[in-house]
Amino acid sequence: MSDSKGAASLRVLSARWLLASPSDWSEGGGVAVQQGRIVRVLRGSGAVARALRSPGVIHEDLGEGVLTAGLVNAHAHLELSDLAGAMPSFEREREGDFASWIRTLLTHKRESAASPVESAVAHGARRLLETGTTCVGDIDSGAARACLRRGGPRVRQYREVLDVWNTERRKAALAGISRRLGRHSRIGEGLSPHAPYTVSDELLRQVARLRSRRSVPVSMHWAESLDEAAWSREGKSELAEMIPAAERRPGLERLKAAGLLGPWTSLVHANHATDPEVDLVARAGAVVVHCPGSHRFFGRAPFELERWRTRGVRLALGTDSLASNEDLDMRREMALFRRGHPGVAPADVWEMATSAGAQALGWGGALGDLQAGAWADLALHRVSTTAREPQLDELTGGMIPVRSVWIAGRVARSMEDG
Repeated sequence: MSDSKGAASLRVLSARWLLASPSDWSEGGGVAVQQGRIVRVLRGSGAVARALRSPGVIHEDLGEGVLTAGLVNAHAHLELSDLAGAMPSFEREREGDFASWIRTLLTHKRESAASPVESAVAHGARRLLETGTTCVGDIDSGAARACLRRGGPRVRQYREVLDVWNTERRKAALAGISRRLGRHSRIGEGLSPHAPYTVSDELLRQVARLRSRRSVPVSMHWAESLDEAAWSREGKSELAEMIPAAERRPGLERLKAAGLLGPWTSLVHANHATDPEVDLVARAGAVVVHCPGSHRFFGRAPFELERWRTRGVRLALGTDSLASNEDLDMRREMALFRRGHPGVAPADVWEMATSAGAQALGWGGALGDLQAGAWADLALHRVSTTAREPQLDELTGGMIPVRSVWIAGRVARSMEDG
């Protein structure tokens, strides 16, 4: 049976090394793929040889390199990808910086309103693929959907809503997400109430009802900046000049009261959490998404990693947008993270950029590790070493070349490829 005539043909992709997960490495090996999913993990050249004895198997020998699951970017804004280099960065975070950044961002967005967002999304998606990322959690205001359907990585499309305590904006926000996204093999729906300072309690409750009916994950910017912390706890900060000073209740408390805090929730940034809030996140089973490049862009104090790890909170990595980062490259995010937290094992960092990201996006078990039943979203990296620990060190600490990526077992194509 030829590959072109039989979509159900069994295909074997093999490479010099196989890293199925941080604890599962083999010299030689590959994956058997059928209908876009991994049906068997083949550990070692002997397992590959046995799989090839079956009639009709199509074999792709990828040669030198380590075959892994594709990287998972748990938080990005692809529609801001045309703002690379346009926004000022900060040497050290001070109160007022974030509000200033928001004003500059809004100005840029107004000035570029006539520019088609498709080119920005295509640029961002292409950069993800060429740097080994096969899945992204994208915060989408609605403009990126049609573009992403034409190609690119697998996407959890978080539909962003905010109302700034304005009834008419709330109605418009709810109208925008009232219908479910149409089915697509690479795109899954999510919901994203933007942040505590831009979303009213009533809108949080409405989003919670939708989330419950649709069983989709939720992502929210939370405890990101000094400005947000001051606004939330004291009703003060430069954010108050742009946003009404609503109830002075912690954002996490409001999220829980609305029914939006649970294992389906990813909290992005989490830079200024109190100890009780850390405990609450741990009890809820939510995932925290840390963005090292964006953290560096704003000159923030070191991320308090151990506060989260000691309470058992799972951590994933993301890039945020090119309005607050130099790149959308998850290899760089891992390297920056390791530079800031040199005591963390490379295996743990790899997990943050793969399986933890998959959990944050509601696709735990289907992505992030190479295992039977998972989507065959893969990457082949060119490494110089021949043992598991040095390879993990290279994969997480250096910008090693990505030779190719696959989505559902097929070489990935960007929007520009058609």
